[in-house]
Formats: sequence, C-alpha cells, structure tokens
Amino acid sequence: MNSPTTLPTGLATITVDSPHYHRSRLSWAAVLGGLVAAMALQVLFMMLGAGLGFAIYNPVTNDNPVADLGTGAIVVQGLSAVFSLWFGGWVAGRFTPVASRSSGRLHGFLVWCAATVAGVIVVSGSAGWALGDLSKLVGGGLSAAGKPVAAAVSGATDLAKDAAKNNSDLLGSFVSEATAGRPADTDRAASVRAKREIGLAVTRLFNPLQQDKMADNKAALIKTLTDAGGLSQADAERLVNQWTDSYNRLRSDLEAAKQDAAAKAREAADKAAHVLAIFSLGAFVAFVLGAISATCGGGHGAKAALKRDVILEA
Repeated sequence: MNSPTTLPTGLATITVDSPHYHRSRLSWAAVLGGLVAAMALQVLFMMLGAGLGFAIYNPVTNDNPVADLGTGAIVVQGLSAVFSLWFGGWVAGRFTPVASRSSGRLHGFLVWCAATVAGVIVVSGSAGWALGDLSKLVGGGLSAAGKPVAAAVSGATDLAKDAAKNNSDLLGSFVSEATAGRPADTDRAASVRAKREIGLAVTRLFNPLQQDKMADNKAALIKTLTDAGGLSQADAERLVNQWTDSYNRLRSDLEAAKQDAAAKAREAADKAAHVLAIFSLGAFVAFVLGAISATCGGGHGAKAALKRDVILEA
C-alpha cells in the first residue's frame, strides 16, 4: 500500500493519493510497444489472408486494382487493420504511466499516429509488403490507376507516328507515279533532278502550313509536272486533282482516328479519376476508423491498468 504524497504550494499543502504522480504522463515506450504489437498482428492477419486467397490481385500490373482487390478482401483487410490498431492501443493504454482512461486514449491515439507515419515511410521506401495488402494497394494502386491514361496517351503518340508515316508514304507514291512514265533511256541525273523537283512541289502543295498558298502551289506543281515530268497540261491537272482527293480522304480518316483517340483518352481519364476518388474516400474512412479504434483500445487498456492498481492497492 503506497502512502500519500504531500506537495507544498506556497500557500497551502496538497496531499496526492495517486502513487503515479511523479511519473511522466507520456510514455513513448508504451506507444512503441503498442505500435510493435499492432504491426505484428497486422502482418499475422496479412499472412492469414494470403493463405485464404485474399491476395489474388496485382495492383502494380492490373489496370483496375480496386476492382481486382474485391469488396470482400477490402473489408477483411480493413477489419484486420482496425482490430490490430485496437490491440496496439490497448497495449499502450495498459502500460500507460498514469492509469486513467484519458491518458490511455491519448497513448492509443499516438499508436495510430506512429503507425500512420511508419506506414508512409515503409511504403515510400518500397517495402510495402511489411504492412500487408493494404500497403500494397497504397504503394501500387495509385500509380496503377493512372495506367489507362498512360495507355491512351501512348496510343495517341503511336497514332501521330502512324499519321506521319502514312502521309510520307502517300506523298512518295505521288512522286513515283509522276516519274514512272519517263523513258528508260532518260539521263539518270535528269531523272533524279525531276524526282527532286516534283517531290518539293508536292510537299509544298500538301504542307498544312501553306494552306493559304494552295492555289499558287497547285499551279506550281502542275508546271513542274509538265516541265520536269514531261506530262501534258491535262494529264498534270488530272494527276493533281486525283492526288488532292486521295490526300483529303487520308486527312479525313486521320482526323476521325484522332477524335476517337481523344475520346478514349477522356474516358480513361474519367475512369482513373473515379478509381482514385473511391480509393481516397475509402482510405480516409479506414484511417478515421483506425484512429477511433486505437483510441478506444487505449482507453480499455488503461481501464485494465486501473483494475490492476486497485487489486495491488487492496
């Protein structure tokens, strides 16, 4: 049985019956013990969940990690995390220096704070496996949610490359068609020069940056076909008109493909935003429940400590 402690205050004397008055009101050892207990129990539940088949998804490679995780697995992992934090808070509250419910709740809340900070550090250090499936979701789910957008952007880039190649092939075919009818005994240098001049005129006509000079470039191409290509005026005009129709059809097809790619990119962005919104809200609720659970566990642990002190003092 502990004797009361008398403390002078200058004007009066206060007698304190609590045997814990001289102890620190905050014990980091108790918080650390609760943190270790919570993390160890969470790892245990993670191993149990993996054994029962809850870890069947791969958030790093799958396009929709939240859907692949499954509602059942999220609930099980969430409940295991809440219970682990409650037990960690209980351990911290049980060994709190001041055996009071408020002190126990505070120590339990600090266990949750320490677990949150430790979880962020571990996940950012590429060791998310230590915290179980939920940490895998945090570490890989956010980046995986952006994969549909990345795929859409990659598809748009490939489309631009294909468009450039198709455009170059089409213009090359125009030049080949214009020079295919030249006599076989034509001087080689003259043939190369004719091909170069016709290619330059064709490029100028179908250059998107020179649309305001379309009429002048068209007349220049017809003149080049007659001078360097040896075509008649009528044949040159006919070829240019055919080329213009073919080029316009190609541009129409490419524009339709571009609009389709843009629509897919918007759809992928909306999907990623929806997944991230669900994940963020779910994580917020899980964190709040974890804080409440750890705080309540600390209060129950302090209550157990009070019962211990009553038994010891009786």
